[in-house]
Formats: sequence, structure tokens, C-alpha cells
Amino acid sequence: MCTPDPPRLAPIGLSVYGRIEHLRKTIAALRANTLASQSVLHIFSDAPKPGDEAKIAAMRTFLRTIDGFRDVIIVERQTNSRVANNRGGQRELVDTYGKMIWMEEDIVTAPGFLEFVNRGLAFYQSNPCIFSITGYTPPIEIPPAFTQDAFALSRFNAWGFGIWKDRYVLIREITQTAVQSMNRLKLTRNGQDVYDMALADATGRLNALDVRAMFVQAELDGLTIFPRASLVENIGHDGSGLHCRNTQRFHHQRLWDKQSGFSFDPDIRVHSMIRMLQYLFRSCP
Repeated sequence: MCTPDPPRLAPIGLSVYGRIEHLRKTIAALRANTLASQSVLHIFSDAPKPGDEAKIAAMRTFLRTIDGFRDVIIVERQTNSRVANNRGGQRELVDTYGKMIWMEEDIVTAPGFLEFVNRGLAFYQSNPCIFSITGYTPPIEIPPAFTQDAFALSRFNAWGFGIWKDRYVLIREITQTAVQSMNRLKLTRNGQDVYDMALADATGRLNALDVRAMFVQAELDGLTIFPRASLVENIGHDGSGLHCRNTQRFHHQRLWDKQSGFSFDPDIRVHSMIRMLQYLFRSCP
């Protein structure tokens, strides 16, 4: 087990639309991170749909008040497109910096989130088996005998994640043929929901980067690094988000209070019990 040297910090990308009250909480929590004052925050503001002009104007006024970071760079889109806003911002960051941390306006983080993801990006950069680093961990009961700071699963999670350019560019559109020809057991070993989501994306009923990343990880046996306790709470499960229904299933009573000294295993492997617990959680309705 090793603690990596302090990394060159990844830029933070944040996509926003009109949920200003969610964003206030997201920014307040992110500003409280131990590395916030050393980090550059890039905010990508989508343009309004018809009827939302006042809401987006209020959002952009608030964006100009944000401080507490080394720099805040705001990109105001002129045309509305959730996908173009998100993926255009992501591609801009990885092309310019080679890596990024990405969030949306409903992701509330613990103070150690930036520390964990940045150190994970530094530690596993040269390990091609590691696809991404996430700050979110599902509300599952980690076995008491498991004492490490991080575990690995072959399932991408987009609720506050870090990724390198050479992994990001592997994410691509999914075809129906590709989904149906893949070994279904391999695709669903991290949750029965993956197959249905992949098929929905392939047939145009969904357009989700996280689902496409899950599919690529299943193909490549790539791993995502998770913290042993969640450093992220998604507050968008209140019916306000595009893809997230109103539910408490993913809620955490409290986030992990560890802020420094995160250690990572260079020979990290999937822990069979944690994978089973996560599979059962993800496979429940």
C-alpha cells in the first residue's frame, strides 16, 4: 500500500443548466475541499431552451460570483444542447490538460473528494487496467475485514469522476449489434441494469456517457477506483434531473470525513464480496 506524491492537479469541469439551488450546494461543498484554492474550475453553462431564458440568466449571474478557487473560467454556450455542452467541455479539458475531474450541478462533495481523485489519477496514470477514479460509492456495507482506502470494480460511475485523455477517447457510441453480441454475463457482472441501459443507448432511447463507458469497461475489463466510503452525494434524485428519478436509494446519511493520506494499492484487484454487494444493490429495482 502506498500514498502517492502530491499530483499536478487536474482541472475541474462542471456542467450546469438551471438548477441554481442545487448548484449553490455543489459549489459550497466543492469550495470546502482541501485542494479547492489550488484548483482551476471550468464551468460550462448550457444555453436556455425556449421559456428558460430568465432562469439561465439568473444562473449565469450567480456563476460570476463564484470564488474560492485558483481560477474560475466560465464558458457560456450560445445554443442549447446538454450533450454538446457536457462532451464538448470534457473533450476541451482532456485535450488541453490530458486529464480532468468532471461534475454536474447536483454533485455535493466531501472535503477530501479532490484529494482522493487527484491522488488516484497520479497513482494509476501508467496502469492501463485502471479506467477512471470516482468519488461516489454506493450505500453498501463494506466487509469489516476490508481496510483499504479504495476498491476496484469494472463499472464506471460519473457522479464526480476523474479520467485521463487516453482512457476518455475510448468511450464511443454503442451499436445494437455490439450489445447483443457481447457475452451478457460479462456485461451484467456489475449489475443487471447495465444490459438494458446499453441497449437503450444503442437504440437511441438514451444518450449517456456513463453507460457507454460501462460498455467499454466490460469489453476491456477496465477498472474504476472507488473510495471505501462515499465522498459524493448526488442531490439530483429529487425528480429535478433528466435521468434520475425521485428516490432515496442512492442516499448517504453522511460522507467520508477523511481528507488526506489516501493510500492506493498498485496491485489492486476486484474484491469478490464487494462486487457481489454492489451487484445486488445495482440489480434491485
